[in-house]
Amino acid sequence: MGEDDRHGLWVRPLVRCDDVDDLVQQVTAIMSPHTVLPARAGAFTAQVSGARAPGLSLLEFDYRMPVRITADPLPGYVAVCLPLSGSMTARHQGRRLDACAGGAALVGTPASELMMDWGEALRLLVLRVDLVALRSLAARLVTDLPEEPDLQFDPAMDIPEITAAVLGQAQLMQHILAGAGSEAVNPLAAAQLREQIMYTLLLGQPNSWTRALRHRPGPGRHSAVADAAELMRSHPDDPLTIEAVARSVGLSVRALHAGFCREFDRSPKQYLQHVRLERAHDDLVVADPVDGLRIIDVAHRWGFSHPGRFATTYRRHYGEPPAATLARALR
Repeated sequence: MGEDDRHGLWVRPLVRCDDVDDLVQQVTAIMSPHTVLPARAGAFTAQVSGARAPGLSLLEFDYRMPVRITADPLPGYVAVCLPLSGSMTARHQGRRLDACAGGAALVGTPASELMMDWGEALRLLVLRVDLVALRSLAARLVTDLPEEPDLQFDPAMDIPEITAAVLGQAQLMQHILAGAGSEAVNPLAAAQLREQIMYTLLLGQPNSWTRALRHRPGPGRHSAVADAAELMRSHPDDPLTIEAVARSVGLSVRALHAGFCREFDRSPKQYLQHVRLERAHDDLVVADPVDGLRIIDVAHRWGFSHPGRFATTYRRHYGEPPAATLARALR
């Protein structure tokens, strides 16, 4: 296991080979058991590259010849298949499905065997999304759900806006992970991108819990703005986005922003940053010399990607640089 694997983030070429048996063995290790049947005899060079964050892998396939792929029911994940060029057809859940670049995509699920015919020009981006993570997120969105839902997705992703949104978010995450080594990628930022993709799948792609997920909870004992603030205070280390917080309390982003400005005299983003700044301060105050804690580690943990900006914000709020707080704790 390499250093990138320990951090949970990696971007690298995974497979490059011209032997079908070798190809199947290597891709099975990445995905799950399947077979590959080339449509014709002859030389080919298949390539697979990948990027991973915990709970989500992004894999780009280019086999450079027509193939038929038959996969067993996917074990514990869904595979969103987004053609970047070319086209494919599939049979899944008793239906024939078509996908092409700039058009519809496909969602492979654990529900049944998946058979795909890839065209020669097909270049395919596959999102391998952990089903446990999706169920957990769905349960958090449906606040009165007693347990995690048994999610089942429609295999046809044929709503243009949803396909474009998922593809755009996936490519942004791919670009960010590919443009920096594991040490330079903020884990909280990567987790936020991952959850944004999962939110789009849950709320945009038809599934067995669509009605419940789109239902807005009625007014409770506390105001929705107070509930949002409590969510930020109780889960500051979660990859919260303002859009996700707004959805969880049944408000639009605009209404949430107006409510925070009215009740807290700051935007939701500023409020969340303030909460995380307090947690960073707490970490520095109780630092133990044995732990070898560094200021950059604390900033990184709480989502501050730029140490200089973190130091400026910290000093403005606490009247001293973070280095002074840490030095006092280490005496």
